[in-house]
Amino acid sequence: MSHPGPPSSRLFLVARVGQLIASDLPLEEILQRAADLIHGELRYPNVDIPLIDPADPGQLVVRVRGGGYKDRIRHEDRIPVAAGVMGAAVRERRTQLVPDVAADPRYVVPPSGVAVRSELAVPILLGEQVLGVLNVEGPQPFDDDDATTLETVAGFLAVAIRHAELSRRAQELAVVEERQRLARELHDSVTQLLFSAKLVAESLAAAYRRDPAEGEKRTARLAEQLARALAEMRALLKELRPAEEQRLLTLPSGEFPLPAAMRVRRDGLAAVLAERLREVARDGVEARLEAAAWRRQSPDREAALLPVALELIANAVKHARARRIELRLAVDDDGATLEVEDDGAGFDVRATLERADRRSARGGGLGVVALRERVAELGGSLRLESAPGRGTHARVVLPPESGALRDPS
Repeated sequence: MSHPGPPSSRLFLVARVGQLIASDLPLEEILQRAADLIHGELRYPNVDIPLIDPADPGQLVVRVRGGGYKDRIRHEDRIPVAAGVMGAAVRERRTQLVPDVAADPRYVVPPSGVAVRSELAVPILLGEQVLGVLNVEGPQPFDDDDATTLETVAGFLAVAIRHAELSRRAQELAVVEERQRLARELHDSVTQLLFSAKLVAESLAAAYRRDPAEGEKRTARLAEQLARALAEMRALLKELRPAEEQRLLTLPSGEFPLPAAMRVRRDGLAAVLAERLREVARDGVEARLEAAAWRRQSPDREAALLPVALELIANAVKHARARRIELRLAVDDDGATLEVEDDGAGFDVRATLERADRRSARGGGLGVVALRERVAELGGSLRLESAPGRGTHARVVLPPESGALRDPS
């Protein structure tokens, strides 16, 4: 045949397409450049690269064209897999070489008005899966050399399409993981602060009736808790902004209390938990911290352990309605230990864990499931001992950490 270029053009085309798929270009740009190369190097008059519609595998979607079709057809086309020569390439998973389209009843006349005599449709295959078609049409017959060249190119395009799909899935997974992290941060910080504020707000009327001074004290406490909740929320919102916007959103020093996640890196876990227990005590709960055997751990580890401790404290106050809470921190050669013990209502541990697992499977629930996930991420174990009416004892054990910081105090 006369229209394809010499063998060197075929080799150049394959090499250039191979370079394309190794690039960081978006998939549609890779496909468009490939279509332009096929037209330019091999002088095929018309090129289509339709892909299978993921939402409707019975349809081929044509957005990428080369040659005459690129100039004449500007819109997106949808071609049923059940019809046409391209459809046959998908259905049969093999190359369709049609020397004379006028003699083939499968041929679908394109809307461009371009005179076509021959069609070559090569399925873009990855294993047994068809991802799309590499299709060329022209006024002269194609042959086996054309088919072999385009089958090689189609193999490269299959890799590019799959790579784009895997990248998209990875990005979606990263988004899901980030959403889950933010949900846990909201639950660990803002939600708990708002719950504490709710308890204070519910007690205001009775406090004012008993003693106006006590009412004023609780009002100030409510304002403090709401300010902390606002600071935590604004810190989370900053994480969602680009770096330049984060710089602009920096809070003026002292405008709001520093969020707990930041304080723990500055002051240490024991200091932040001691402050939290003092807040609990101000709401009428006897709270005690034992941390004589505690040594500072790495900032990342203490920041990860903080929400576990806060959740256990919040559960004791919020769900168990405890009047006494004791928190113990210790570090020895076997690792780090966090214990929270309360005299609250208690619960059936096994039944609660089973319900939590069912809610988690349905996409709901955060408490116990989040606790277990957090502890597991740190390589540790969580043990819960409780029974209705007998209080709760939670014990978290983490493995030893190399290079732990000693508490300067």
